[in-house]
Amino acid sequence: MAAAEAPQAASPIDNYDEAKCLAALAQLEHLKHQLDDLRLTLPRILEPFHMPSKPPMFHAFKDNLIKAQRDMKTFKSQWQGQETQNILEHARKSVAADPDLSAGAQIQQYGWIEKETKQNDAAKNNGDGEERPDDLGIRITNEERDSIVGQWRQTHPTIKIEEVDDGKQLLIPFVGDSTKYRFRVTISEGATSPQAIQAECEGAGEPFTSVTRCLASRPNPNDLKHLLDMIAAYKTVKGLQCAKCKKMLDDDTTKPIARRCRQATGASETSETVWEPFHEGCLV
Repeated sequence: MAAAEAPQAASPIDNYDEAKCLAALAQLEHLKHQLDDLRLTLPRILEPFHMPSKPPMFHAFKDNLIKAQRDMKTFKSQWQGQETQNILEHARKSVAADPDLSAGAQIQQYGWIEKETKQNDAAKNNGDGEERPDDLGIRITNEERDSIVGQWRQTHPTIKIEEVDDGKQLLIPFVGDSTKYRFRVTISEGATSPQAIQAECEGAGEPFTSVTRCLASRPNPNDLKHLLDMIAAYKTVKGLQCAKCKKMLDDDTTKPIARRCRQATGASETSETVWEPFHEGCLV
């Protein structure tokens, strides 16, 4: 009898406080933006057929088609993900408990992503002052930058690195895995955002746009040494097989275009950094 009267534990999806509701609305708004963008898929795919020259037309068509496949795959993955399904399940239970949705007409439809971002920034700024991983390297000094670049030059003597605008920009051109790359690293002095150090793989179309996206999604975005080592990995690591799926080509017939590192135990039982290739889709 006592067991029958024992209160049941609340499901995680039922524990929706204000912060969780805000995060859920931001997630749904993000999905809506993705869906709105997908509605333009067909016009983007057909757009290159207005080009007079066949080779550029073919490459543009191929790039747009691959991007469309990747965008649809990303949307499907996020829509079917546990986070979104928990939100939908919570909504179904809420409607079952109270079918009157008239109060929802007073709720704004847009702006939840910005609200969540501001809330997260405020929580971060109101912290106890402890330095977080994303904050590392934001206030890089000229001496620190020169030291990092100098050590990197010694480690990679075959890779040229050019300093522009008193070292605020670094240009790194080389040929890696049969591809001619040109990387540009921009260091924003006095910046306080997590993207104070930005990186770009210059060039139109693939694989350069994909490389730029993979650089932008890197861990430790303001760790200059980590970024330079990642760039060097495009020359020192051959993208023959993805470290995650163990395949040469993904569903979009694309080679592993991202580079990520892990810690491994070397021959002398010491920890060393190992760089590996990944498909962009396998980073999720």
